[in-house]
Amino acid sequence: METKQRGKSSWKTQLSQFLVGGIVGFAIVSYYFTHDITISLMSVLSILLIAIASFIFAIILHETGHALAGKLSGMEVMNLSYGPFIYAKTNGASKFYFKAPAMGYIGRAMLRFPTQLPDHEMRRRLIPFIYGGPVANIVVAVSLLIPSYIYGWSGWFTFALVQLFTGLSNLTSMETGGAQTDGRVIAMLKGKEPGADLLLISYKLLQQDPTASGRWTNDVMQEAEEIILRYKNWPLAASLLASVSPYYYSRDPERIIELSEDRAFLERTKQSTILEDITDLSVITNYYYAGRLRTEPGIEEKLRQISDRDKVSRHLRDAYLALISGDRNEAITAIYATEKELGDWHPLYLEAIALKSVLRDLLQDVRSS
Repeated sequence: METKQRGKSSWKTQLSQFLVGGIVGFAIVSYYFTHDITISLMSVLSILLIAIASFIFAIILHETGHALAGKLSGMEVMNLSYGPFIYAKTNGASKFYFKAPAMGYIGRAMLRFPTQLPDHEMRRRLIPFIYGGPVANIVVAVSLLIPSYIYGWSGWFTFALVQLFTGLSNLTSMETGGAQTDGRVIAMLKGKEPGADLLLISYKLLQQDPTASGRWTNDVMQEAEEIILRYKNWPLAASLLASVSPYYYSRDPERIIELSEDRAFLERTKQSTILEDITDLSVITNYYYAGRLRTEPGIEEKLRQISDRDKVSRHLRDAYLALISGDRNEAITAIYATEKELGDWHPLYLEAIALKSVLRDLLQDVRSS
């Protein structure tokens, strides 16, 4: 069912992309013919600089739109990313970081519900939150596009077009490199694409334990397991394994290994994502806590298929490989490199409380061996 629905949506995605490009292209051509614009090197450079500045503002406007809509929906801000500039709430304190974006996200607004909500209410509140970003871009675009077109304000016209393109393109339904466009998330929440249950459980996990250290209720974990079993061959769904793994480290690591069948250690393709590396490593970590890291057949091959795209994943992979081979110095070096890469906050792993606990256990294991 899931594969069929995603396949059916591809032509709609291509059509929506074509329409967005057509609208913006028509506006540009119409404007330049209407105002008889003379094209020169200086004018092209000027427009290019304005477009770059407009794109930066579009990111700020987009993520702020999400944040404001989320606040109006009763959510609280966990972190806001504007390119490498990040605002985050860590241990109750507001902090600012300069870090490379994760998973290709140029901007991100991560919010959570502070109190438990029924599924239908959570879904109802999430939809305006997701719409907030693209709507903010489109409102600003429309308010400037008409007067700038009429009066020939080429700078403002360029600015408005960038806002319009940002808003409309984000409303198309796409999944790229594990990242979802706003349109894709909205389609999921409205039931037009599979995955609404996956989104809702993710927000339930954030509501109960925003640090992702494993302090979730048994009921939520049971629901998470059911959702994991519902999907196969979808990295976004499989990544839920990584999200809930900390719950099982000390309770039942064998359960995650069981759940990972046909969901982790899949053959890599050109479309493989960082999510797959993170999922595989979370399962490897459960092999470690189950006492099977050094004895599981084929475990080294599974580790070696993990890519270098994410530095944390790369260093943790190297730590496990060194632990298996008995290279004590290499293991310690890789563990410290992972810890350094995480810092006190990471765009993908956030505070990484559970992962830092794993690193401490690994270090103690290496030193005592």
